[in-house]
Amino acid sequence: MRIAVSEKIGDEPQLRRSWNQLALGMEHAEIFYTYEWAIAVQFAYTKSLRPLILLGYEGNALVGIVALAIRQNGNVVFLSADTGDYCDFLSSSHNRQEFIVAVFSELKARRLEKIVLTNLPADSASVDAILRAGKSAHYFLHVRQAYACSRVVLGSPEERAVLKQSMLAKKRLRRAMRELQKRGTVKVHCDTNWREIGPLFPAFRQTHVARFLETGKVSNLIRDERRLFLEELARQLSPTGWMAFSRLVVGDTTAAWNYGFRFGGSWFWYQPTVNEVFWDFSPGYCLLSKIVEEACDSPEFKVVDLGLGAEGYKERFATANRETLYCELSKSGLQHQITVLRHHASSVARASPHVEQLIRNSISRVRNLKEQVRDRGVGELTRRLARRMSHAFSSFDNVLFFEWPASACVHERSGTELCALTAEILGKAAIEHRDDAATLRFLMRSAKRLQSGKAQGFALVAAEGMPLHFCWVKDFEGFDMAELNRILHAPRENAVMIFDCFTPGSARGHGFFSEAIARLAGRLQSQGKSVWIFGADTNLPSVLGIKKTAFEYRFALGRRTRFFASRTQDSVARLVQSEAENPVSS
Repeated sequence: MRIAVSEKIGDEPQLRRSWNQLALGMEHAEIFYTYEWAIAVQFAYTKSLRPLILLGYEGNALVGIVALAIRQNGNVVFLSADTGDYCDFLSSSHNRQEFIVAVFSELKARRLEKIVLTNLPADSASVDAILRAGKSAHYFLHVRQAYACSRVVLGSPEERAVLKQSMLAKKRLRRAMRELQKRGTVKVHCDTNWREIGPLFPAFRQTHVARFLETGKVSNLIRDERRLFLEELARQLSPTGWMAFSRLVVGDTTAAWNYGFRFGGSWFWYQPTVNEVFWDFSPGYCLLSKIVEEACDSPEFKVVDLGLGAEGYKERFATANRETLYCELSKSGLQHQITVLRHHASSVARASPHVEQLIRNSISRVRNLKEQVRDRGVGELTRRLARRMSHAFSSFDNVLFFEWPASACVHERSGTELCALTAEILGKAAIEHRDDAATLRFLMRSAKRLQSGKAQGFALVAAEGMPLHFCWVKDFEGFDMAELNRILHAPRENAVMIFDCFTPGSARGHGFFSEAIARLAGRLQSQGKSVWIFGADTNLPSVLGIKKTAFEYRFALGRRTRFFASRTQDSVARLVQSEAENPVSS
């Protein structure tokens, strides 16, 4: 067998046909093996992956393909490792061994030190071939289980009927559908063409990002490469009919999405998300139920593949699992031993949920520390730590409270708008500020608060819809002030507190904080509210920003700390105080 190597996938119709014939001829045909998938990855990930395509020929006939790539660290990986739920060597099963031996011989000749093959199906004929070929090429080999992919195997017509009936009989599904139907006619749309999908994609990606923020995670769709990949993939798959962009629509509003595929007898549940408005009614669960129901009625489908991830809802649908493997081949014996030890340590940690969580928290803290060092520098972090230690031994925290006067006027800047905070706005902000760790932490906190409904969020947005500043409002009575470790009592009826105000780093220095709180105060006052805001006297930018508006100082609350013990201290409250008496300089 002759091996040809290419560092770029060309736009060649004959290569496309031959590539996809090999993909369809695999033991399990998967959309991830197709020419279209590889082209989309190559298009989107040019900065992080250098394609290495190995093609096996017998005479002039193409009999094998493996799409590999070289990362920036020099490791060889499957080209689709970061995007495909399954990755494999493409050939007929009878010549798989010969093809893989030839591939490894070529990789050895190129002196590639480390090969990491992720998401390799455990039931693939490639597994044994890799084990033998790796040893022949003198690589140290480490193999472990990677993921278990949940699947709904449809079976015979009788089994499909039983599966469909059992699914429709689920109380959770019936209850969720009843609630959705109260809010409008429930329909399922499945779009296959980019002309239909393109206009829907922005709402999908922003909702996906916001949904992850609410769970304290960061969606992969905040990254340019991932968004480019999904858009290009949809364009590539549109002419083939393999794209399946499904939506559960309630009335005129999309409640749930699934960016998925229909290929080789499988309907793939790939990247789903749900609309925040319908979170309480399990719209994603309902959409998946509808997909399984339609697949049961369609003989061309043999399986609904739920993909990577161990989400609980998948277990309620799954009738089988398909395992994938992680294979690491290394020329270095020391590197191999490090890999093995790391795997054993990880296995021990996973055996104890408490230990695993402790390790995850430690890794998170180290990651946050690295981000702070990168953003602020070692010197600034050292000074901040010293101030915190000093503060714990002896300090006095003084928080100033301001009220919006009845006679105040609000002067609005043109080109901006104050609007209620939504998941869409949070998603847009996360995409825009994807490299700003502080902003992402604020957005995660805001997403959880938005979902809880315990406070009202607002955003000052530019004309093009980009958020410039965020702020929150809550009742003054019963307000839990962490800065003073106390619960507040309102000085007036209908009093509300503006709190947790935040301007993303790139938008600071333009007065958006002052503009946002003034416009919000004016709106709340028109609703009959007494509007308050506070700021620590040590936070001069915040206090000065408040003083640029019509807010007037009323009183202060303090807390003195000595040797980790604290007690509160209230100043004399005055409803009218001259600038001369104000402890904060004008």
